[in-house]
Amino acid sequence: MRASATEPNFYPVPVSAGAEAAVAVRQPRRAVIDAAWRAIGAGVEPLSADDGAPLTRTVKRIIDPLVLRLRVNARYSAPVVTEDVAAEMHRAIVEQAGTLRATASWFEALKRERRRLKITHGNAQELYFPVCYELAVTLGPAANACDAERALREVHADRDRTTGDLLTLHLADPDVLANLTAQLVRAWADVRAGGGIAGPFLSGLGALLGDAEGHTASVARQRVWSALVADETPYNFGAAAHTDGSVVPWSLVDLGLSSVEPQQRPEVVRETRPAERERPLDRTVVDRVRATLRRGMDRDDLPDIALLCAEEVDRSCAPWGLLGEDKQATLVAGIEVATDLAPLDPAARPRHALSGRIQARLRKEAYVLHARRHLADGAAVHPRQQQVIDELAAFRQPYLSRLWARLHGRDVWQEPCTDADDVRRLLDGVARSVSLDHRQRIKAMLGADGPPS
Repeated sequence: MRASATEPNFYPVPVSAGAEAAVAVRQPRRAVIDAAWRAIGAGVEPLSADDGAPLTRTVKRIIDPLVLRLRVNARYSAPVVTEDVAAEMHRAIVEQAGTLRATASWFEALKRERRRLKITHGNAQELYFPVCYELAVTLGPAANACDAERALREVHADRDRTTGDLLTLHLADPDVLANLTAQLVRAWADVRAGGGIAGPFLSGLGALLGDAEGHTASVARQRVWSALVADETPYNFGAAAHTDGSVVPWSLVDLGLSSVEPQQRPEVVRETRPAERERPLDRTVVDRVRATLRRGMDRDDLPDIALLCAEEVDRSCAPWGLLGEDKQATLVAGIEVATDLAPLDPAARPRHALSGRIQARLRKEAYVLHARRHLADGAAVHPRQQQVIDELAAFRQPYLSRLWARLHGRDVWQEPCTDADDVRRLLDGVARSVSLDHRQRIKAMLGADGPPS
């Protein structure tokens, strides 16, 4: 028997073979849900599609698990249900019309708070629909923005302790910002340079950056590096940069580590972004934390957002923006290497064997040779090559910026820089990384515009 043309959603099915026309009328469960949803009327638009039917996620996250409670009422889960079951389902949904309207109002409130707090992580419907239903049952319609913000914080705190969105939520609290700012002021004031002599430390770097042939020489170099890590000179240099840049052997501006001298106290957060890319020591606490979250492959090993922010405040105020003495010493060793590197200057003579090898390798790069020829001939330089040439002319800046970022990561993850050979590999690897970045940019330019003339 076929369904009549006027009843396309009903499927007459014989109950028994034989007797006259005993028929049980069946209906698709989705049609039952749609009809009940439309019977509710106005007030559930935030949970509805444009045609007035409930959203797929409304059915998945609210109606099936919370209204119809399919785990308890398994008969509601069949793709096609009998007339009696359809009537029960219709009644169960319509009886909760008030709760569903309140759920819709909570979803609107949570979406407003999500926009205000600039949260972008996760699908709002997937995350918030069950929470909105729970709030509707316990509190009724949405009325208090504070309740919506609190619910939002709980959702994202449960979802991931260390996401960027949770950081945004954490810093949206004025009390949190005030406490972090007060901690930052105290930590900055606590950093004071001592009166140690720097000469022995700088001389000792020659052993780290020089050649060491044989086991005995390697053991001696490791012993020297261990002593340098324990030396107070790197701390004193970084602390002095807070108040008197003239005490430090190098210019932080020239090195590209800071935009001003003396180094200014960092901020927790900055309302406006700088016109140009920030130097490592100019970055806000929030930017440093976000960098950690971007780099973190296994976030479960990181502390909670609150502790991560507090640690970063102390780190941003420490000499060189690094807490570990071994990281501070490694950065100073990197400065010694960086000031030796001048790939475009044929007259430059590195002082250390390690920096000499790096320099020789850089000068053999095809893009460096090409740039030197252009500069020597006075030929016009492709506009998009100019940035690479500028970085080659001041190679120390991109080199130290990348070295600082790697040391910051090691500082956060508490990875040591106490092995002399490991430190040398790090200093060499940073130069390779900067050079690779230059090659990739030149390659991209050539692919876009063809070879420069």
